[in-house]
Amino acid sequence: MNTGAQELFQRLISPESGPLWLRGLRGLTRAGSWLYGLGVAARNLNYDLRPTATRYLPAPVVGVGNLTVGGTGKTPLVMEVVAALTRLGLASAVISRGYGAQAGQGGQGVTWVSLGQGPLVTASQAGDEPVLLARRLKVPVAVGADRYAVGREVVHRTGLRVLVGDDMFQHRGLHRDLDLVALDAHRPLSNGRLLPAGPLREPAKGLRRAQAIVLTRAEDPEATLATRAWLRSFWGKGPVLACRHRLRGLSAPGGGLLTAAELKGRPVLAFCGLARPDDFARALGGLGLVMVDFRSFGDHHAYTPSEIAALWAQAKTLGAQALVTSEKDEARLPAVLPLDMELWVSRLELEFDEGPRALDDVLAWGLAPWGRKL
Repeated sequence: MNTGAQELFQRLISPESGPLWLRGLRGLTRAGSWLYGLGVAARNLNYDLRPTATRYLPAPVVGVGNLTVGGTGKTPLVMEVVAALTRLGLASAVISRGYGAQAGQGGQGVTWVSLGQGPLVTASQAGDEPVLLARRLKVPVAVGADRYAVGREVVHRTGLRVLVGDDMFQHRGLHRDLDLVALDAHRPLSNGRLLPAGPLREPAKGLRRAQAIVLTRAEDPEATLATRAWLRSFWGKGPVLACRHRLRGLSAPGGGLLTAAELKGRPVLAFCGLARPDDFARALGGLGLVMVDFRSFGDHHAYTPSEIAALWAQAKTLGAQALVTSEKDEARLPAVLPLDMELWVSRLELEFDEGPRALDDVLAWGLAPWGRKL
């Protein structure tokens, strides 16, 4: 989604009244939501009435997903799930559709993003999030339109391991032993409307398929408590964890981590192509950086060499010491960058209200039926 479309969508779902043309457009999108809802209902009914339509893999599957499009912090949660499985002594791999990925390469439409030693392909071939996961995680990562075929290929090639399915909640063709759903603690359903009048991929009742919920962006204790109360009344059947994103610092060339103490007062030009760019800007401000400029591109924007060269030229003109971007954006940068460019990349981590091992306990509970097989 480009920047203009992203801004228009945010205005559409905003509670503010707005001009006449915007109110008229909202009416059209609500009609579209009704049609979209019919399609979602028919699809879910098909799986509810035909259990055999869901296929099983010879390995445990943990799904990580959400109810809304963009901005719930799903990718950091996938990373934390893999880290928790490692702490439990369980080998894992990540399978995904791959946003914006080209057709799968290799057997059964499977693209191997990583065999555990870093990316083998680019973001244009596999999607930015799988490439980011391949960079950060020392586990196999594979993508393809048919998640069952991807999972089967991973098990065949790498052996029995826990498969972590990225963006899996609406993909009902593959059985999961544990479905984790990420919800924004402040506005779990946003405006409560389905696409295109709102960000919901399916109605809230779809949460009843989940075994556990993770409330992300839980900085506001009152909003988090209110969302927990709503979940108890509406869902109330499994564990609910709450977490917040913490910016550990910025990764400098060579892999070293610059901490807040080292970054305070340093001038930078920041840019990103994220669903929630304002959150990224605030996080950088929390490190004490002085942003001489901040540029927001469309979500999942693929950068060109000329765009990055122009950003670096502007940064030097404004007296910035470096360009700063997010991990997701790093995966979409061109292969050739200005030789003299200084680039710092954000490094996020999740902090859970329930403690550093809370997710470990949820995973152990969800995977208990596999017992000694793991």
